[in-house]
Amino acid sequence: MFRIGYTVTTYVAQYILPVAALISPKLKDFLHQRKHAKPPLKGPVKFWIHAASLGEYEMALPLLAKLLPNGHLEDILITIFSPSGYTQAIKGKYASRLMYLPLDTAANVSQFYHDYAPQKAIFIRYDFWFHFINEGQKRGVEFYLVNGRFRPNHFVFAWHGKPYLQLFKRFKGIFTSDTKSAILLKDNGVAAAYLGDTRFDRVDAIAQTAKRYVDIEQFKGNRKLLMVGSSWEAEELLTVQLLARKLDNLAIVIAPHDLKRANEIAHKLHEFSPKKYTEGVFNASDQVLILDTMGMLSSMYQYADFALIGGGFSGALHNILEPAIWGCYLSFGPKISKFPEAQEFVDQGFAMVINSDETWVKQLSHLLSNPKECAYLKQKATDYCASQLGSTARIVNLMSKPV
Repeated sequence: MFRIGYTVTTYVAQYILPVAALISPKLKDFLHQRKHAKPPLKGPVKFWIHAASLGEYEMALPLLAKLLPNGHLEDILITIFSPSGYTQAIKGKYASRLMYLPLDTAANVSQFYHDYAPQKAIFIRYDFWFHFINEGQKRGVEFYLVNGRFRPNHFVFAWHGKPYLQLFKRFKGIFTSDTKSAILLKDNGVAAAYLGDTRFDRVDAIAQTAKRYVDIEQFKGNRKLLMVGSSWEAEELLTVQLLARKLDNLAIVIAPHDLKRANEIAHKLHEFSPKKYTEGVFNASDQVLILDTMGMLSSMYQYADFALIGGGFSGALHNILEPAIWGCYLSFGPKISKFPEAQEFVDQGFAMVINSDETWVKQLSHLLSNPKECAYLKQKATDYCASQLGSTARIVNLMSKPV
């Protein structure tokens, strides 16, 4: 019954979506991009990697580096479903092997396997398409799930998701990024192994190539530095409260999520005489610096002792692994249920959830006046992140058996 309903739904969708696009500009753009995106050259590939969007694509990058030590791009095919992920990924080194995943209809799936005939299929995190997986398994494709993460309310554990569990049971390997997901799958009859999160390998690689900024070093001087990363208004208002404490031994760098808001932020903080990076006139006598240029944030964390990460008050928390790898003491808003690594960092002791503005201000003030405790937490964060490295190598080793 499920297969009939799913097949009918996906078949009808390909005709309904163009009609719906007439009243939905976003959907119209989605279909337009898919129609005009140039697919990679056809031919059999060793590895097919599927990522739902940009976040999952970035999880796959360390995996791709390990799978292709000699850089033979013709060995891979990468599919992405979302336009936001595709438009960013197409700018990278794997652009020539990137394509939108076709809609999951029987005809599209048959054509896909005819054109590319992958030997191994690697799905990142989630985004499971029944026809693609089912048909691939029939053709002898080895399927793997990398960085899998599941919660008890995931649809595959509901009555209508049982067919997916049957597909999972035929996967060659399911590797989760947390122990709870592995246990949950095992409790539902699916073999799974916790091998860690490839994102740690990714941010570690980024940290290894971090750019040095002498002007930021001079701005920081001998002070501690708070990095307000990918900020929204909530984080900026918190920063104002912290500045009101007149903490002379603290420098603050604000990197807004939307660079267009740099002038707005400068106006809000005018009583603290903030400087903008592009103006180039700042030094250790200034307390607040606004990064109004792109491409610097990941390197900035090397200078930070504390990091206030944006998005936690809206439920869209930005990257917290990048500051963690540098040993920053982290803080973020309370809406983190979709980001289990945030709660893990809190449990480990080098991060805090901001449930009260006053509590947060007191905590940072306390750490500023207790350098030994600050150093201890910094070491704790770096040690934890170091313990999480190597998942990519473990995964590739388990997948290295020839087909």
